[in-house]
Amino acid sequence: MKKYFIWISIVVLASIGFLFAYDQELIWAYNYAYNIGITTMPTIDQANMNGKLLRSHMAKMMSKYAIEVLNLVPNTGKVCTFDDISWQTEEIKGFILQSCQLWLMWVGVTSFNPTWEVSRAQFGTVLSRAMYGEKNNGGEPYYVKHLTALQASGVMKDISKPNNLEIRWYVMLMMQRADDLITNANTGVIIDITAPTAKIAYSTTWSTTGTVTATLTWRSEAITWVNTYTHTFTGNGSFIFYFQDLSGNAGSTTATVSNIVDGTKPTANVKYSTTWATNSDVIATLTWWSETITGVNVYTRTFTGNGSYIFTFSDLAGNTGNVTATVANIDKIIPTATVSLLPGNPGSWNYVSGNIVATLTWYSETLTITNNAWSANYTFTGNGSFIFNFVDGAGNTGSSTATVDYWTWA
Repeated sequence: MKKYFIWISIVVLASIGFLFAYDQELIWAYNYAYNIGITTMPTIDQANMNGKLLRSHMAKMMSKYAIEVLNLVPNTGKVCTFDDISWQTEEIKGFILQSCQLWLMWVGVTSFNPTWEVSRAQFGTVLSRAMYGEKNNGGEPYYVKHLTALQASGVMKDISKPNNLEIRWYVMLMMQRADDLITNANTGVIIDITAPTAKIAYSTTWSTTGTVTATLTWRSEAITWVNTYTHTFTGNGSFIFYFQDLSGNAGSTTATVSNIVDGTKPTANVKYSTTWATNSDVIATLTWWSETITGVNVYTRTFTGNGSYIFTFSDLAGNTGNVTATVANIDKIIPTATVSLLPGNPGSWNYVSGNIVATLTWYSETLTITNNAWSANYTFTGNGSFIFNFVDGAGNTGSSTATVDYWTWA
């Protein structure tokens, strides 16, 4: 926490003849507030120190104080909507939103009432929430625990008239006292052996393929050290926030994220029982998937003929994928071939003497002759028949018969 001892206001007052118009404590309070941005007025006169405090102004002052002095972090994911601030400046609208996101002011209502004057009970409750978090909530009436804590710590001297309207300069003074208390926490002003606690807000708790940011929030009291206020998860897992309160008590809380899902579609390959030409069925098997898969329509597909089949599947995150099995190597058709004779049949009761050669020709596909010494020619030296046997590349067998009945002796 920074302390400011800048005497700008004193110099200004002296130059215009008002050096003794304000007591020293008030001047210190103004200088403190000016230097941390609680007020932006360049002179103490312009700061309206004796003016009443409006709710809109308290939103600005307490938001600045909570962030700049107490190092609180607003939960920017929290939605705060009010139906009566549309005519406020954009700056004030921003501070009203921050005061809600810091859980300091008007949480869970629709009207902010920005022009209402603030009582000591209201201001003390907001300051106590900033310093101690939820610790003093739940009193009856609502402010009693908050004001009692501030009085015990020396921040608020008089709590006997909680409904009195608050004055701007006294608000600044109490903020300065609270800052002094934080800075001098080890002097015995407050004896505290209770470990601080905190809650965690997540940027999203819905399933997401992106990152999730965990923000430390809702601290039970002011803390002076923390390892980090935010942690961004790129995958599921846990992270421990460590922190320390004003008295040196250490605390921790664990952020756990399990809603980051994998947006990558799973993939797989197909293995075939054979890729060679075959006259048997071909079995396609789903294999070599990129990750654990579920929801598979089938793991194997038997092809009795050429064609395609789509395997569908999903991963544990629900992403779907598919792969197509295509078979084009099944051949169950019996091969054929024709036989030519040379010389051929002269017909009309004519006959041929000498050798007649039968040649296997006009194959329906590429064939391998399996008899006749793999020869496509057979020589007849007389009438008779000969069967050519053959097989195609898929293993289908066929035959063709050559017949000679027109041979005669010379």
